[in-house]
Amino acid sequence: MKKYFTTITFIFSIYISNGQTPWYSNYSFSDKILDKLSHDTLNYQAAQDLSYVGEYEKMLVIWDRGEQKMPADLTPEQVKEFSKFKAVNAKDLILEKAKTEQIILINEAHQQPYHRVFTTSLLHDLYKAGFRYFSAETISNYDISLNELQKNKYPTINSGYYTREPLYGNLIREAINEGFEIFGYETTRLGSSDSSGINLREVDQAKNIKKILDKDPKAKILIHCGWDHIVETPYQGWGKAMAGRLYEYTGINPFTIDQTKLTEHSSAEYQNPYWSSLNLDYYAMFVDSIGQTFCGPREYKRYDARVYHPKTKWLNGRPHWVFENNRTPYYIKEKITLTFPCLVFAFIPKEKKENENAIPFDIIELKTSADKKALSLKKGQQFTIVIRDENFKEQKFNVTVD
Repeated sequence: MKKYFTTITFIFSIYISNGQTPWYSNYSFSDKILDKLSHDTLNYQAAQDLSYVGEYEKMLVIWDRGEQKMPADLTPEQVKEFSKFKAVNAKDLILEKAKTEQIILINEAHQQPYHRVFTTSLLHDLYKAGFRYFSAETISNYDISLNELQKNKYPTINSGYYTREPLYGNLIREAINEGFEIFGYETTRLGSSDSSGINLREVDQAKNIKKILDKDPKAKILIHCGWDHIVETPYQGWGKAMAGRLYEYTGINPFTIDQTKLTEHSSAEYQNPYWSSLNLDYYAMFVDSIGQTFCGPREYKRYDARVYHPKTKWLNGRPHWVFENNRTPYYIKEKITLTFPCLVFAFIPKEKKENENAIPFDIIELKTSADKKALSLKKGQQFTIVIRDENFKEQKFNVTVD
């Protein structure tokens, strides 16, 4: 239940600038995050905070402190069953499914930016396939926040909780740029269950998605949600999760995709043995001879498919996948006049000029002047670079990425 608990916290997490200190001062240096963890912070919160500033390896280690250790190998029965499936390109399979599916639900682990990168890679082709509506769990469903997002056409700190992670912010930004109609589906009431134990949050989420179908019955909808909201079968303690409720209320069986199982951890002892049995260099899904997709062990039929994420390779001091989706490495060439460590923020100038609460396009932490770590930016675009040290001193300049 710890993972479920974290998903509602955005409702209480709107940052307000005091007019002197910019809101992005709430991003913390990794050493301070770890120091706070040793005193009063939960593992999952520290892991999320580390992900927000691009400290991926540290995030994996901290997150796994709260995870159960996994079997080193598949059982003989699992090996036999899994051998019936062959790996196929995940994106190709999803786009083939998109020809006939009306609703696609794809989940994420909230501390894992890798999952946001994959969903982002689907946007252009899903739009071409007729999908016109997009929502994500982070998007605030309060009118004032949602109206701001729809008007600005880029995310701000008020758009949601997880949105402050740059690759999540970019997922929202790219969906808007692609032409999707953005909507919120999150509950706006604080009570989580009724007297019979039905989880009202799952009910509200499904009903809010149904509102799109009420106004546009042929709508094709993409939802990027968290963890077990994609579960279609009865869920202990919830009655039904969002996906199950959505099928109940609309009669439309969504295509549900899990990203959380076949993704890397900090070490082998926490790794899913299905992931460990593979060594692929592309996003994969698995299909048997009659076209059924692999969704886990035979007894684990909770959703339709699992996506395999390749093991991270390191390029330019960053995970390789931060440079996917038409992004390129950019090293700060200007001399940094501040003390180290420092946080480096890259903003889209128009967004930052219009709204000081705009989400950065990228963030890195530089420990020393010798730290070889590149920003992940887009060619041909200008960015406003803000560098901040631990004393809140700032250095600003614009760059154009060749």
